[in-house]
Amino acid sequence: VALLAWAIDRLGDPFALAGFYSNTRHDVRYQHIKGFGEAWGEAPKARLAALQARYSTRMGAALRHAAHYLGAQTADKKLLLVLTDGRPSDVDVNDDQALVHDARQAVQELAQQAMHTHCISLDPKADTYVHDSFGTHATVVDRLEQLPERLTKLFIGLTR
Repeated sequence: VALLAWAIDRLGDPFALAGFYSNTRHDVRYQHIKGFGEAWGEAPKARLAALQARYSTRMGAALRHAAHYLGAQTADKKLLLVLTDGRPSDVDVNDDQALVHDARQAVQELAQQAMHTHCISLDPKADTYVHDSFGTHATVVDRLEQLPERLTKLFIGLTR
């Protein structure tokens, strides 16, 4: 992610970085890493390095929150990349498919607002669910060491 951020910064494109986690629908945390108007400097790099995995992955809520910030931008192409290590889930949801479907609904809502969403999943089993949420706009990276190359190629392909 830091390598991709560096490359985007060098291209001069505005970008933001955020993380998220949830612990039920009443506690979805959106973590600011870098805002659109903020330089890619020491403070955002430190926030990125300090990220830790926590709790659950209520992805639809996070996508909608990110869309709020992305929607305020005046860009010809609005791209929201999601990097995840697992399927949408949360401790207060018993139906395994409910949050997968909610993420799909959020992706469709963003598309209606002219925002393109693409998911990069680091879960080797993601082929069983990621396309249910993101359709053809998903990439599964089976080996972590492939991530820098695949992420860079993906970004270049998506921004053409």
